[in-house]
Amino acid sequence: MPSRTPHRAALLGTALAAALLATGTPAVAAPVPQPPIAAAFDHAAATSGVPRDLLVAIGYGESRLDGHDGAPSSANGYGVMHLADNPGNRSLPLAAKLTGEPVARLQADTTANIRGAAAVLRAYADDLGLRATDRNRLAAWYPVVARYSAATEDATARLYADHVYDLLTSGLAGRAENGELIAVKGVAVKPQLGRYAAVVPAGAAATASTGAAPLAAAAALPEYPPARWISAAAGNYGAGRSSAITTVVIHVTQGSYAGTVSWFQNPSAGVSAHYVVKSSNGEVTQMVRDGDTGYHARSANPYSLGIEHEGFVDNPAWFTDAMYRSSAALTRHLTGKFGIPRDRAHIRGHNEMPGNDHTDPGPHWNWNYYMSLVNSGGGSGGKYFAGSPTDFSGDGKDDIVTFTHGSLADVYVSTSTGGGFAGTSVKWNDFFALTGETALTGDFNGDGRDDIIAFTHGTAGTAAGDVYVALSTGTGFLGGAKWHDWFAPGAEVPAVGDVNGDGKDDIITFTHDAAGDVYVALSNGSSFGAGVKWHEFFSPANEYPAVGDVNGDGKDDLITFTQGAAAAADVIVGLSNGSSFGPGLKWHDLFAVGAELPRVGDVNGDGKDDIVTFTCNADADVYAAVSNGSAFVGTTVKWNDFFCTAGEFPFLGDFDGDGKDDIIVFTKGSLNDVYVGLSTGTGFLGGAKWHDFFGLNGETTL
Repeated sequence: MPSRTPHRAALLGTALAAALLATGTPAVAAPVPQPPIAAAFDHAAATSGVPRDLLVAIGYGESRLDGHDGAPSSANGYGVMHLADNPGNRSLPLAAKLTGEPVARLQADTTANIRGAAAVLRAYADDLGLRATDRNRLAAWYPVVARYSAATEDATARLYADHVYDLLTSGLAGRAENGELIAVKGVAVKPQLGRYAAVVPAGAAATASTGAAPLAAAAALPEYPPARWISAAAGNYGAGRSSAITTVVIHVTQGSYAGTVSWFQNPSAGVSAHYVVKSSNGEVTQMVRDGDTGYHARSANPYSLGIEHEGFVDNPAWFTDAMYRSSAALTRHLTGKFGIPRDRAHIRGHNEMPGNDHTDPGPHWNWNYYMSLVNSGGGSGGKYFAGSPTDFSGDGKDDIVTFTHGSLADVYVSTSTGGGFAGTSVKWNDFFALTGETALTGDFNGDGRDDIIAFTHGTAGTAAGDVYVALSTGTGFLGGAKWHDWFAPGAEVPAVGDVNGDGKDDIITFTHDAAGDVYVALSNGSSFGAGVKWHEFFSPANEYPAVGDVNGDGKDDLITFTQGAAAAADVIVGLSNGSSFGPGLKWHDLFAVGAELPRVGDVNGDGKDDIVTFTCNADADVYAAVSNGSAFVGTTVKWNDFFCTAGEFPFLGDFDGDGKDDIIVFTKGSLNDVYVGLSTGTGFLGGAKWHDFFGLNGETTL
C-alpha cells in the first residue's frame, strides 16, 4: 500500500502511551466471553479510544480480516491492519514504538497487529488535534483515516477514506482467519472531511459539492471509458513500447485497491500495472497508458498489458463476481483493440510469464469462469447454477456433491442424514467433468436417483460439444457415457429440467447472446434426442437464466432474472406446454438486483417452484418470493438476515426431506465448511454447520 511519510506521534499523551504499553487485561471485563479476534478489536478500541467499528472497517478494507499468516503485502505491509514499513509508510515501526511490541509480533500476531494499528490511529488523531469529546463520533475520524492511507497524494487518501466510510455506511460482515464472523452494522455517517473537502477524489472530476476548483482542461481521460484515470509515478513505467502488444497478464495486488493505487503513485515503488480492478464493485482505474510499458512482468513488460485485481492469492473472498465480470469486460476490450486471441495462450497469469517467481493469481482464481466471461461478452455468460437436484441415494433428502476438475476430475458426495451430511465425503466417480466443462445434476433415467452430467462445450469443427452422463447406483456413479454429441457449444449456458413432464430430466441450453435462443434435447432414459429450438428469444446476454416448475403442472419452465439496476430487476417466465415454451411474461418487477445470486426451488412445499436471492455481501440477506402459479407473490420478503457472506457459494435443496427446499452455503476459503438453514415454509432458520470440510476452492459444489 504505502506512500506518504507520517508525522511523528509527538503529541501522544503520557497516559495513552502507558495504557498502550500495558500488557494486562481490559479495565472492565466483558460479561460474556468473546472470540479472540472480535475481542481484540474491542480491547484495542477501549484502550486507544479509536471507535471499534472504524477499526473493523479499516481492517476489512485492507485485508478482509485475514492476516495471511504474517506474509507481507506487495508494499511490505503486514497483518489484518496492514502495518507497513516502506519509504512512504512507517506505520509498523511506529506501532512498535507506541506499544512496545516487537516488530515480528506485530507482523504475525493478529491481536498485536490490531492493537498496534489502533495505537497508530490514536497517535495520528492526537497529532491532528482530534479532541477527546469527538473521539466517539465516527464522522470526526475522516482526516485520521485519510492519513492512515499513507498516500502520496491527498486525492488518493480521499479514495481510501471514502471506501472506509462506505463500509461504515453499508455495514459489513466477514469471516476472520479463524472462522469468526465479525460484523459492523451499517449506520448513516456524514464524515467531516476537514481539509479534504477541497480535494477531488482520485480519478473523479471536480464538482461543486467537493468545494474544489474546476480541474484544468483536464484531468487525463482513461483509454477504457468505464475506468478512472490516475497516473502512476513517472519512474514506475517506461514511455512507449519496444514490442507489439500480444498478451494480457492477470495479477493479484497482494493489497487493497486504494493501497495499490497509492503504491503505484509512490516513486520508490518501481512497479506499476496498466489497470487496477476493485473487488467489491468491479471499479477500474487505469494508471499506465496502453501504449506505455508498465513494470509488472519483468521480461514480458514490452509486449504485455497488466491488470491488477484487488486481493490476496490465499483468500478467494476477494474474487467476487463483480470483479470477474468487470475484469473480463476490460480484457475483452483490450483483446479487441489489439487483435489479441481470447485464449489462455494470450491471457495469462503472472505466474505463467517467463522469468517470474510470483504465484498470482493463485489457485483460487477461477480461470474457467473468467475465460467464459471474456468469450461471451465480458459481462455475462459463465456458469449459472440456479437449481440442480442432488438426491443421489433416492431417499428423499438432497445430498451434496463436489467436482474437483483438474487432472484428477474426481467426484465426491456426502449424503444427508436429515440433520447433517454423513461422515467424510466419499468418492463416487474418479474421472468426470474435466476442467472447463460444466457439471450439473438431474434424474435422467427416471429411477428416482439423481445422476451427474457434464457439458464439454467447445466450438464447431472440434470434437467438443459433447454431453456425458454418469448414472447413480445409490452408492456411486457409473462411468460417464456420451448421451449427446453436440449440445451447448462454446459459451452457451446449459441447464437441466423435466420440461415435458415424463419424469426424466432433459437438457436445455440458452445461447445467451443477442439471438436469445433456447434449445431442448429430451431424455429417453438412455440418451438425449436432437436439439430443438423451444424459444427464439429468452434470457439474452447479461441476464441470469434458470429452469423450474413455477406453476406446478409437472413440467419445468423457463425463468430469467434481468438483474440490472433496481428499476430494471425484473423476473420473466416462459411456461412449458410439453413441446415448447410460451411467451415471456413478467412475474416479478424487483428481484435479484445487480450482482445478487438468484436461485429457484420450492421453499414452501406447495409443489410450485419459488425464487430466492442471496445478497452475499456485508448484509448477507436472503429474500424469497413464492409462486401462486401465475406470479411470484407480492413484495419480496426477507427469509434470513445473515446467510452467505462475500466469497461464499449458496444453493437450495430439500436436505431434511420435508418437501420444502432449504438454503445451503459452501464457505470455500480456508475452512470449507457447509452450513444449512432449514425452511419453515415462511422463513429459513439460522445456519447450522452440517459439514466441516467439503468443496475446496476451484471445485464445483452443488
